[in-house]
Amino acid sequence: MVHLHSTYATALSCLADIDAEDCVPPLTPYAIMRVGQVRLVPYVRPGDAKAGDLIRALGGCHSAVLLANHGPVVAGKDIASAVYAAEELEETAKLLLFLRGMRTRLLTVEQVNELKSVFG
Repeated sequence: MVHLHSTYATALSCLADIDAEDCVPPLTPYAIMRVGQVRLVPYVRPGDAKAGDLIRALGGCHSAVLLANHGPVVAGKDIASAVYAAEELEETAKLLLFLRGMRTRLLTVEQVNELKSVFG
């Protein structure tokens, strides 16, 4: 598990209008394959143990979360996998911010489901 204060993912965690249930829409196949659905965890003071409680309450259903106004926490089967997923989350957050306000073509539900079935 890694926790970063990466610029773009942290910026994404500060936006008022992101979907707390799915902060990262299906923009690229790599975000689906390496990161999956990203939840927004409500703000708590840095260092507050409640952040861990909020993440655990998700029941392990998400390998990545954004701590509101703070940054990402990403898990993987090993440290390298977690770091690669965190890098992918950061790059996808950068793309999302670059494309903000533009008409964006997202992957379809069928395309997302195919990626999940193959790389699952």
